[in-house]
Amino acid sequence: MTLFTTNYKNLENNDNKPVPEGVYEVIIEDTHPDATPGGTEYISMNLRIRKDLDKALPNTNGKQHNRMVFMNIWKRKKTNKYDPSDLNFIMKAAGYPENTPVADWDDWSDKLIGKAVKVKVTIDKSEYKGKSEERNQVWANSFRKTDYPLQNAQAEDPFKETNNSDEISDEDLPF
Repeated sequence: MTLFTTNYKNLENNDNKPVPEGVYEVIIEDTHPDATPGGTEYISMNLRIRKDLDKALPNTNGKQHNRMVFMNIWKRKKTNKYDPSDLNFIMKAAGYPENTPVADWDDWSDKLIGKAVKVKVTIDKSEYKGKSEERNQVWANSFRKTDYPLQNAQAEDPFKETNNSDEISDEDLPF
């Protein structure tokens, strides 16, 4: 039995170019607080373009499925706090009702990782150390509720208690 068979017909090398501008359906794959080497704090978010919508969204998700888009939410310099509206746009898009408490950053991550949302991706052109570069930009206020909710394909728990009264004796076991 083979593990897999190679097939190079559909390989595309995007040379790590930015994802083209557009509106994409994504999954929040990771989110956590972080800081630059200089100590500036931010929230890092990794968004994976959904690969289950190739037919529904052939010009966006269909062409860019499974690629990652990274975004950061920065603390405001004036207040040294995150803008509550940035955090609320994301929570609302993830489907949480108003007044949902978020206890800490672990709770934030637990609530958001795996959630499907829709975001607008743009390309930011900047210069860094004399070198011009392009990178993707996603703003918190572009987060919207997904048009394609995930199906709750939850696996059945094989150890779940049932009302089955079948008892197994030692004689029934092969060992």
